Amino acid sequence: MLTPGARFAICLLLCLPLGAAAPAPPADCTAEGGWACPDIPISLEPLEVGGKALTAGTPTALLFAPLGKGGSEHIIVADKDGTVTVTDRASGASKSWLSLDGIASANPERGLLGLALHPRFGDGDPRFFTYHTVPRTKEANANCQRLPPFTSKNLSEICSKGEEFGCGGAFVVTEWTVDPRSADPSSTVDGKELLRRNQPGEGHNAGHVLFGPDGKLYVSVGDGGAQNDPCGRGQDLRYPTSSILRLDVDGKDIQPSDNPFVGQAGHDPLIWAYGFRNPWRLTFTPASLEGVPGGVLIAADTGQSRREEVDVVLKGKNYGWGVREGTLNHPGAGLAPVSDAFVAPLFEYGKGEGKASPTGGFAVVGGLVVSGEGPLQGMYLMGDNATQQLRALDLRSVDLTSPGSWNGEAKAHKLMGGKVPAATFGRDAAGEVYVAGSGGGVFRIVPE
Repeated sequence: MLTPGARFAICLLLCLPLGAAAPAPPADCTAEGGWACPDIPISLEPLEVGGKALTAGTPTALLFAPLGKGGSEHIIVADKDGTVTVTDRASGASKSWLSLDGIASANPERGLLGLALHPRFGDGDPRFFTYHTVPRTKEANANCQRLPPFTSKNLSEICSKGEEFGCGGAFVVTEWTVDPRSADPSSTVDGKELLRRNQPGEGHNAGHVLFGPDGKLYVSVGDGGAQNDPCGRGQDLRYPTSSILRLDVDGKDIQPSDNPFVGQAGHDPLIWAYGFRNPWRLTFTPASLEGVPGGVLIAADTGQSRREEVDVVLKGKNYGWGVREGTLNHPGAGLAPVSDAFVAPLFEYGKGEGKASPTGGFAVVGGLVVSGEGPLQGMYLMGDNATQQLRALDLRSVDLTSPGSWNGEAKAHKLMGGKVPAATFGRDAAGEVYVAGSGGGVFRIVPE
C-alpha cells in the first residue's frame, strides 16, 4: 500500500444524466482560498464478526456480498501478500479462496492490489477478478537500469528498455472461478489470465478492478514510476499506463468495441481515460440516491508532491499527468489553464497543509459514497494513508454533469474523531461505509 515515500463513465457516466445546476454551497462553508467546511465529528467502530474485531494484514480490497441467492452477507478481503479470505459476517467463520505464490515484494505498491466479484456472482456466476503484479524476469535484470532524472542524456534509451523488458515486472488481470459453498473453496479455484502488460517501473501500480453499471470491468493503472514521470507515460497513449482501462469479460474479446481509442493507430484500445499518476481506488456513485447522479465514475489520484486529487472519469478524456498535477502546472508553479485539453479535478488538497517536501507527506486513498440513511448520505468518503485524515466530499453541492465547473474546489469536510492509515474502503448491503487501514484494522465510519 502507499506510503509517503512511495506516493502515491455507459457514454460513462453511462450517459451521464443531465441535471439542474449545482445547489448553492452550504451556508456553513466559506470560499476563501477554496471551500472550507466545518469538521464532521465521527467515531471509528471496529468491525466485529463472531464476537471479535475483524483484522487483516495489508488489505487492498474490502467487499461485502452474499455467496449465493438468499445467502448471508460475507466479508471478502484481498491482501497485498496475495491472499483472499472470506468471512461469514454472522458466525465469524473464515475460509481461504486464493493464495498467489511468487508475488511478495518489499515494495509497498506491489502484490495483489485489486479484487472484484462478477455482477452476477450473487446469482450463481462463480467468477471473480484480480489485479496483481509479478516481479521482473532475469532478462529484465540483465538489461534494466534505474530511471534517472529528466536531464539524463540516456533517458530515452532507459525508458525504451523499461517498456521492452518490463523493468518493473508486469501487471496481470485474472479471471477466477470458485465454488464459494465448498468446505475448501481454495481447492476449487481455477484461473484464466485476461491481460498481462509490462510495467516500465516498479512504483505507482494503482491496481483497482471494479465493475461498472454497464457490466464492463474498469481497471486503474499508474504511470509505473519514477518520480515526476520522466518517461512521459502519463500522456503516451501507446501503452496502458497512467490510465483507466475498460474490459469486456463476457464477450469473445476483452476489448469493448465502444472504447474511445479503438481503431486509432498508436493508441491502446483498452484505454477509457488517461493522464493519471497513481489512481488508487475507484467507485461508481450508487443508483437511486437523491441529489446524486448514479453511475458516475470517481477516481482518487495520488499526486507527486503538491496535489492530491479526486476526479470524475469521463470517456476518452485527459486528466493531465505529467503535464499537470491537479490544477497546477507540473513541473513548476502556477495555475494551469482549464481547457478542453485537460479535465480539472473535482477536488484537490495539499496547498497550505505542509506539502513541501519531495514526497509531499500526503497519499489520497479513494473511497465510497454513503448510500445508507444518516448525515453522511450522499457524501464521498475518502482517506489519506500518510496523514491518516478522513474526509467527506459533499456530492450534492457540486454539479457532477458539468466538467467546466470542476476547478478542484468542491466542498469537503474533515472527519474528526478518529484517524486511520486508509488502504481501501468497503460498503455493506445497508449502505454503510467501512475503512480498512494498512495496519490491518477494519472500521465502520459512524457520524456522531
